[in-house]
Amino acid sequence: MGFSEVLGILKVFFSELTPASVAVRLILATAMGGMIGIERAQKRYAAGIRTFALVCLGSALAMITALYLAEMSGGDADVGRIPGQVLTGVGFLGAGTIIVTDRKQIRGLTTAAGLWVTSTMGLAIGAGFIWAAVLCVILVLFTTWLMHSFSRYVDSHTRTAELYIEIDRSKVNELLKFIREQGYLIKSMERRQEPVLVEGDIALRVGLDLIRKYYHPQLMDDVMAVEGVHYLEEIG
Repeated sequence: MGFSEVLGILKVFFSELTPASVAVRLILATAMGGMIGIERAQKRYAAGIRTFALVCLGSALAMITALYLAEMSGGDADVGRIPGQVLTGVGFLGAGTIIVTDRKQIRGLTTAAGLWVTSTMGLAIGAGFIWAAVLCVILVLFTTWLMHSFSRYVDSHTRTAELYIEIDRSKVNELLKFIREQGYLIKSMERRQEPVLVEGDIALRVGLDLIRKYYHPQLMDDVMAVEGVHYLEEIG
């Protein structure tokens, strides 16, 4: 049996809402959604394997239900209404994973995007569009696993940097002197009100233009060596 014949059999199988077809779709949705959640779970995010699996499973069932209603009504039902509501609902769920920290850092965008994509993948599985869903899960895993290292490399070699610095208030001039000597440009500087680790320090958020692409870990080491700096964190 050739590959094209196998595809033909699968196409026929998933074109009908038989108990076996529905069961396979729901199982695939749960498994593939869970696969995407593994990467988030390993990074200790609140939305992990179970969340992604349930989102994909629920989306698949919603799509199957929409197809079932259309079939029962003789094609008069609006097949897109239920899936549309699902995507809207998942959008609110994803928004709940996005937080802004005390230092104005945005966290959870990738998780929110992952939940939304997982939902659309579940809809595709529910509709029997299996090969597209399989390709989707491969691309999502490629993006979250393999492109993570590439993304971190790009982020750590840009010419701009946003730093949160806790420094002795009497040594701020030392920091400014270091910035001038390195030839950096200060894009922004503001005093923050966060509690500091060392009494007598002030918290600053400093945006720098490094003029050229620069290895940020080395920049962090250089700034940390400035007299009076007690805490340093790159924001981004």
